[in-house]
Amino acid sequence: MTFSGFDHVILLAHGSTDPLWKLPFEIIYEKIVSASPREKCSLAYMELSEPSLKSTINALDASVKKVAVLPLFFSVGRHLRHDVPAMIKDLQRDDLSIELLAPIGDDDRIQKAMVDAVKGHLGETQ
Repeated sequence: MTFSGFDHVILLAHGSTDPLWKLPFEIIYEKIVSASPREKCSLAYMELSEPSLKSTINALDASVKKVAVLPLFFSVGRHLRHDVPAMIKDLQRDDLSIELLAPIGDDDRIQKAMVDAVKGHLGETQ
């Protein structure tokens, strides 16, 4: 999937009260924005951490009209079936379209990377 149809992409992680929990997501985000325009991508958290999805949406430039929310989740569960869609519904405006994408764990490349990593830990080679 390409994001060319969107003005902005928000990477959405779950969130935690433990500040060290955020570090892997911040590292991923920094690697992404070092290779692409920072103003086209943000990192936000669903709950318990800042920046929140709401504060990230509210901070977007008025020129942003179409936003994709890419969950950095392995699969769809209660949060992606109920909580996040409700949050997005509350944040929708006449001048802003927000689309919730499938979680990153649905991507074949992520699944392959996980299989390869587990095989590596098991001592198996490709």
